[in-house]
Amino acid sequence: MILEALTYLITPCPPIARRLGFLRETVSIISRHGRCKQAWAPHLANSRATVLKAIERTQGRRRAVVLGAGLGYDLPLRALVEQFEEVLLVDLVHGPGIRLASWRDRRIRLVTHDVTECLHLIAGGQAQMVEPGRFLDDSSVDLVISLNIASQLPTLPGLFLENHAGRSEAEIDAIGRALVEAHFRYLGRFAGTVCLIVDSERQILAPDGGIVETVPALRGAGIPWVGETWSWDIAPLGEEDPGFAVRNQVIGIASISEAELVT
Repeated sequence: MILEALTYLITPCPPIARRLGFLRETVSIISRHGRCKQAWAPHLANSRATVLKAIERTQGRRRAVVLGAGLGYDLPLRALVEQFEEVLLVDLVHGPGIRLASWRDRRIRLVTHDVTECLHLIAGGQAQMVEPGRFLDDSSVDLVISLNIASQLPTLPGLFLENHAGRSEAEIDAIGRALVEAHFRYLGRFAGTVCLIVDSERQILAPDGGIVETVPALRGAGIPWVGETWSWDIAPLGEEDPGFAVRNQVIGIASISEAELVT
């Protein structure tokens, strides 16, 4: 608890990240990763392998942009740095390991940015969104990676709208779906290689491993592309509750332009 509190105090981030809970969530993930490292290992390895495939499919080697770089557990950062002139790690909160890596290597640049580009509206209680557009006009971007972030886009904004703006469940679901769909449209507008790693659903598991409930991860938004799938034991039995475990189903796509479209 002391380490968590210290991390919360010393980690720099914009005020909106504190207000909407992004810093608190980052500190929580650091702690959970420490407790669940073994259970998370296959998912993290699959994520890194998908990014490595994306690097192989990328023609240019100028700039790579990682959306949702966060803590970097699922990112083969060294491989990116070795292959690209510059690596932009984009997130509202950058963890200690990522910050240290950027200090050590000038090719790594931290970009503090709201990927949805509408959190300022949500913080004002408005259940609305805008189409994100940052980096689209940068012709040097050869690789874009959406790294386990799409399913997280609606979560904290939804909680804020519920707890502080009195928005209805229907309004929150609508804005959540809109945020995810806008993110997918945004990815589809890049000219270079675009890699997508995203949760598709969350499974609640009984102690014997049987599925008790399945919850869509994207507020009703559909993933437009077909990719490889794997499971992520995000909360083993006892992590969230002694009576159940949580497993996410994940889809990894090395290049959305080469992937089949969902029909």
